[in-house]
Amino acid sequence: MTATQLVNTMNQSFLETYLNFVLSRINQVALKFLVSVFVSVIGVVILAMFLATFLRLGTVVNVLPVVLTFFSAMSAYYFLDKVRNKVRKKSLVSVLAGVSTSVVSFCVLNLIFRELTDVWILGVMDLVIFLAVGAFFSEIGASVAIRYFKLQNR
Repeated sequence: MTATQLVNTMNQSFLETYLNFVLSRINQVALKFLVSVFVSVIGVVILAMFLATFLRLGTVVNVLPVVLTFFSAMSAYYFLDKVRNKVRKKSLVSVLAGVSTSVVSFCVLNLIFRELTDVWILGVMDLVIFLAVGAFFSEIGASVAIRYFKLQNR
């Protein structure tokens, strides 16, 4: 093996190692993001189904934004708790987590209640409210998480 072949092999193995490291790090962050959104959506669905056993369907629809506020904030907090310093734009990613929770919750709840009652219970205006609530309160959850981490480091 010549010196150039050895250098090329070393550079290639270094690049492969570096790429594998970067991709594994991205995959870990993406997986934690998906888990935080999934846990929040499951929480919204379970609480909505629980409320639907006691309340009228119209009342449940009116209460859903309140339920979503808690779970959007929890989604952002949970995600930032898991990744800590692996993400640079914490605010943007937390808003994305809240919006993702809102959209997926909207779709899942609409599909579940469509199957149970043959009625689409959520409309476009509800989606707009869900998006606004999810974005705003996930940002609040992220700011609480960031302040908590700063207090822990003192």
